[in-house]
Amino acid sequence: MTRNSSTHGLDIAVLGSGASGTHGLLRILARLTDRESSVDDVIRIAVIDRDHQFHSGIPYGHRSGRSSLLISALESFLPDRERSEFISWLEERREEMLDWASDSRTPDSPLAEAMERDWILRHEDEVRDGRWEDLYLPRRLYGQHLSELVEHAVEAARGLVEVDFLHADVNEVVREGRGGATLRERSSDGEVRFEVHAHSVLLAIGSPPVRSLAVSDVPSDAVDDLLDLGLVTDIHTPEIEHVIERITVRLESLPVEKRTILLIGGNADALEFLLASHRLRQDTGTRLYILSSRGRPHYWHHDRPGEQASTPTLDRLFETAEAGAPLRARDLYEAVRAELAAALTHGNVNSTIAALIPAVSSSLRYMDDFELYSMATDHGVAISDLLRRAGGDSLDFLTDGIADGTITCIPGRFREAHVREDMLFATVDQLPGATPTSGKGTSHDEASDAPDHGYAVIVNGTGFERVTDTRSPLLRQMLGSGTVRASASRTGLALNEKFQAAPGIFVLGPLIAGHHGGGSAYWHIESVARIIQLADAVAERLVTEAISKRSIRQRLLTS
Repeated sequence: MTRNSSTHGLDIAVLGSGASGTHGLLRILARLTDRESSVDDVIRIAVIDRDHQFHSGIPYGHRSGRSSLLISALESFLPDRERSEFISWLEERREEMLDWASDSRTPDSPLAEAMERDWILRHEDEVRDGRWEDLYLPRRLYGQHLSELVEHAVEAARGLVEVDFLHADVNEVVREGRGGATLRERSSDGEVRFEVHAHSVLLAIGSPPVRSLAVSDVPSDAVDDLLDLGLVTDIHTPEIEHVIERITVRLESLPVEKRTILLIGGNADALEFLLASHRLRQDTGTRLYILSSRGRPHYWHHDRPGEQASTPTLDRLFETAEAGAPLRARDLYEAVRAELAAALTHGNVNSTIAALIPAVSSSLRYMDDFELYSMATDHGVAISDLLRRAGGDSLDFLTDGIADGTITCIPGRFREAHVREDMLFATVDQLPGATPTSGKGTSHDEASDAPDHGYAVIVNGTGFERVTDTRSPLLRQMLGSGTVRASASRTGLALNEKFQAAPGIFVLGPLIAGHHGGGSAYWHIESVARIIQLADAVAERLVTEAISKRSIRQRLLTS
């Protein structure tokens, strides 16, 4: 890793080194290696990331804890080829895991940085039998695997491609009239701390920051460090293990009766915190309250024995589409909502969701361009909200905690937190169908299912900002300067058919959300499997452009 004050003449800059940037880089290297006869000189690539750890991003590196797990079982996490490669990589480490489980001696290897021994003890039988596909694996294992894939790919491309890994917090991308773009890190007083020029850019910066929480009555001397007050605005800043340590210190400073945590939201971050905080809650005697729209989310349940899917409404809709009737995105949404409502009544939610997810993807072939646009910008997002899934160890701990009374689910929508003496209080809005409390805007200290003395800690698990609302300095600069535009859904960037947000600036990852074209619609690009699928298409277009620009420059130099 290096940090150059000025680097010129890059063929390709990859901005972001999480899952999107890494899989984009792997596909770019593969394409360039395949096209070696088309390139006269070495292609120069720089991968730029603000974090010191490359090839992991937030989910698969140090900012997620060793207790953090994949959000799905391995079977659905990766496509077949990549899953087979990852399983082979895991098999090489199986004996080391089992030895760690048997003798408790921490291995002197990267394995100890990737996971906890407790996970192996919980899943020792599956590990021993090689039943990897059924497991929710420690996330950092995948980050280590990605890092090794990049190392091998860079070595295989040596002599054809030169790759630099640069550390910088790029907050400015300016398109150049002569083609390409200049990427800069500029300080608050305008000083340029870092600058590179690239003829083509892969923008792979992941999702926007998490939504902010409204907080009032914050003491002026605590504004710079809200963790001192027990307010966790982002569980990954600076990293979840640091957050857990700070929470532990705060809880231990309070009497046992005041050791309470309010977790707001039911997304993947909420489940990650539930898992990461399990041990500290046990050790400190802390009670956890989870605030979600209607209490415990419908997808926070394990499969029931013998559960079978039933989707008659969707089946009838598809029969009509097969007969030639156009399929409308709104009708698909209504069918999915009806199936989920029936599943909640009949107790087969998980199996029904598992059947609906691939059905929704296959439904796109029945839609015209307008309906694909509607899926990308509106109805696809709404359907995804209905079809969220969860599983694994987090649900085990959740179920046990609810059963023993250490976890309570509260229905409502968070409005505001305020500070009173040494505790935090939350005001929420009740939603139709939820258990009513004392009014539309009700403080939890007045509600029967919340502690009278408030909360020692409030944790934000509400999800990401929209692009148009983002606090990301880079996105704000690019949008404000007119370099790029937000997609109609406001969840990503407007793209052309080549996945370009502007000439020479290609996009891969969550910022594709809201795009449609070529018979497809993209409303949620968080899954690694989908990123890998798109990486091929984006890399092919980017490499074609990069080689074309290189050829033009060579002709100009020799003419």
